[in-house]
Amino acid sequence: MQDVLQRWLCVGKWARRLALIAGLLASGITQAANEINWYVFPLPPLYIPDGPGKGEGIVDLALQRHLIPNLPDYQHKLIHVPLKRLELMLKEESNACALGLFKNAEREKTMVFSTPFFAQVSPGAMIPRAQVAQLRPYLLVGDKLSLGKLLEDGALTVGVQSGRSYGAVIDELLQANKDRKNIFFNSAPNAAKSLFQMNALGRVNLILGYPYEATFLNSRDSADFVDLKFYPLQEQPAFLLGYAACSKSPFGEQAIEQINAVLARREILEAIASYYESWMPEDARPLARQVFSQAFPVRARARK
Repeated sequence: MQDVLQRWLCVGKWARRLALIAGLLASGITQAANEINWYVFPLPPLYIPDGPGKGEGIVDLALQRHLIPNLPDYQHKLIHVPLKRLELMLKEESNACALGLFKNAEREKTMVFSTPFFAQVSPGAMIPRAQVAQLRPYLLVGDKLSLGKLLEDGALTVGVQSGRSYGAVIDELLQANKDRKNIFFNSAPNAAKSLFQMNALGRVNLILGYPYEATFLNSRDSADFVDLKFYPLQEQPAFLLGYAACSKSPFGEQAIEQINAVLARREILEAIASYYESWMPEDARPLARQVFSQAFPVRARARK
């Protein structure tokens, strides 16, 4: 009888241990199921990963002040990756998300996108003011630059960031011309700064990007750069929209639904627009406000 009792006691201990292990595993699974891996990438001043203003970029603030606090049902983990690895991580992980991406057909194969939260002047070309005469053969009405004509001609070298989206039309144009010798794809960890330095040294003639990038870099390393003039591209729309994107999975689809509920609040959109405007050159701020009004018009309330 005593032997039987001891056996039951041993079984009871193992049962309690198994129950404890099962509980811990269940807890871990639940936590993992509710954890968003936010992938952030070095792209000042959208994300500022280091140095002065660290964590105070446009999208840094949108994520930290608005998205994360308004998604309390999730655990949030910030993971820094190079820009060229970003899309890979959203393909490989079911709970991966990123804020501040453009939408294009290729990305929609592996990602689910939110409603837009951010409107900005479309990327254009920047060239030293002393060299603007070189662009005259490629300028159209309104001083818009024909990037297609410039690439086809091959006389000027264009610097672009590898892995970065410049909007669907320009992405397709760059892809179609990727083997041309007059496109330089820079995949350095800080590709934006690297391209501006190459431009100052005359290794690339012009850079694709945004006017606020020159403002940001000049605020840190003004001795390294020359004064640049920004030209809009003929192939671009007036503005581009930024989105949150998550992995194309049941988790990602559910997360995007809740993200959309946050982004439906106009005061949040206006706050993010103010972060963007603060980084624009002074003379471009009215254009930034105009772009926001066009992208997110105030809808009149229906009369009762």
